[in-house]
Amino acid sequence: DWQAVAGDGVEFAFIRVANRGYGTGKLVEDEQFEKNIKGAMDAGIHVGVYIYSQAVNEQEIAEEAELVMQKLAAHDVKCPIVYDVEKTADPNGRMNQLSVEERTRLTQLFCQTVETAGYKPIIYHNMEMGALMLDIEPLEQYDKWLAYYNDDMYYPYEYKIWQYSDKGKVSGIASEVDLNICFEPFWE
Repeated sequence: DWQAVAGDGVEFAFIRVANRGYGTGKLVEDEQFEKNIKGAMDAGIHVGVYIYSQAVNEQEIAEEAELVMQKLAAHDVKCPIVYDVEKTADPNGRMNQLSVEERTRLTQLFCQTVETAGYKPIIYHNMEMGALMLDIEPLEQYDKWLAYYNDDMYYPYEYKIWQYSDKGKVSGIASEVDLNICFEPFWE
């Protein structure tokens, strides 16, 4: 219930476009995308979108970027397109098998593709991914969204959004939800 979400003080949300399976590699569109993006926008919430990637090659990155931009064509989105790069709990997860250099190159390619199309990219990751599984230096020009759920944080790189909880309660959402602080609102 996006009206209730807005009434609870939520200013922005990132709506999932799709995710890629960490085992099969199948790209699956989120069946609730259109309903969620329209509902959030109608409620006055600033929206961006994200894709949970498990891409392992350039062809899959191109497929993901194309799908995201195709879905955005009908919407006036002010917030960034998020490339969600995460290690899976399954040690055999597709992206887990990539080298730091390969993962960084694919992340950079997604961001470049999105930027070339006129959108603002941002990279979502947690501490482990940002410190050990990506080379942040070639990605410095892109904004970051850091997921970290403790108070005692030391992270030596700049980030624009901090996801500080994955156990939040928000009116209008029945399950626990991620909570974030945006330090520089993209919609202003």
